[in-house]
Amino acid sequence: MATGLDVWLIPITQWGCVQLVTALAVALTPSQSALRSAAAVIVVALAYSFQCRINEALSDTRAGGPLVAMCWVNVLNAMDLLVWRRIAYEDQIQWEQNTHLPHSTTNRPRTVSNRHLWSFAIAFNYRRINTPWQIAKLPRFDESNPRYVPTRGKFLLVCVMKLCVAVVFLSLFIIDANDPYLPGAIGGLAHRDSVLLPWVYAASTRRAIIQMCFVISFGVVCRATIVAGYNLMAIVAVAGRIYDPVEWPPIASSLTEAYSLRRLWGTAWHQTLRELLTSNADVITSSLLRIPRDSKWARYPRVVIAFVLSGLFHTGMDVAFGISLDDSGALRFFFLQAVGILVENAFQSVFRDHVKKVSPIMQRVAGYIWVCAFLLWVSPVWLNPMLLALFRDGTPLFSPFLMFKSRPI
Repeated sequence: MATGLDVWLIPITQWGCVQLVTALAVALTPSQSALRSAAAVIVVALAYSFQCRINEALSDTRAGGPLVAMCWVNVLNAMDLLVWRRIAYEDQIQWEQNTHLPHSTTNRPRTVSNRHLWSFAIAFNYRRINTPWQIAKLPRFDESNPRYVPTRGKFLLVCVMKLCVAVVFLSLFIIDANDPYLPGAIGGLAHRDSVLLPWVYAASTRRAIIQMCFVISFGVVCRATIVAGYNLMAIVAVAGRIYDPVEWPPIASSLTEAYSLRRLWGTAWHQTLRELLTSNADVITSSLLRIPRDSKWARYPRVVIAFVLSGLFHTGMDVAFGISLDDSGALRFFFLQAVGILVENAFQSVFRDHVKKVSPIMQRVAGYIWVCAFLLWVSPVWLNPMLLALFRDGTPLFSPFLMFKSRPI
């Protein structure tokens, strides 16, 4: 009989090989080499094999979900590194020489080992921090002073505080599946055929409140999980002197910046996927749809494609969580985000003159109301199948009681 370690050995090896193949291809091949395309094909095959293995061998555990999600993130990353941008160590060296960075590769000997270390690092550097390909809206340590970088000690102190706060929020907003009052709340969820029809399920005030509370807890847990995971890795990397604080900027900007859907997903939420999604969406828009990149019309299909790609790999995560492909609402949720952004753009274009007459504070207030209302509307599409699967399996889930003690609803 296979032990727990044996069950995990093959999928973890496959996951690691995705990154290993990507890094070696960056390190060992010229930027225009055809071998890079071959390496990209191998990466896709490894990821597909990993997904199948997770579904077969680890169907009774939910730990496979995040691994599957990150595996397909790594596939998008590999496509960007190897095929679309064809990133190379030489380009990094040239850029650092031109920009005179204090923390640069050029300050270290240009040895084979340094080339390989940089290549392995770029395979995990999804935001392309301190490279020529760094994302445009990288969060800063201090928005009022873009050049500010905290000392190592202050950086670690802030990270520990953020980690502790995130863990507290996780403990408050997650509830045990065996809670005696939880079945009543689960029974009040909107049905699949009416999940986007709040005027149907919200006819019952009780059901509307239950659904809203689940959505709020879902958002809090997602944000806290992202903050906790990122800061834990930052503490290990910086405390171990593997990286300097400058290489670990905040994972996202403040949620106070989320007064439009575009700003929510563009700056206020985590930017781990930004470069990977937009680069792949750019290629599909320009190469397959034949829309010039400088065309004003290119941004619309680019937004839709980027969110569809995000929805696809979140669907893979749902499947690994034990949610059937038919039941997963991830693709619909992220597609609706693109629709919401297009509606925003249309509204701002049509009513631009009227909007200018409104005070900036009222614009923000209206924006917050719009974003909250939109997310409360569309989130159950993705959330409800997840809740049902977690509850069915006896796994702790997002609390409908928020941070309060459970009670009859």
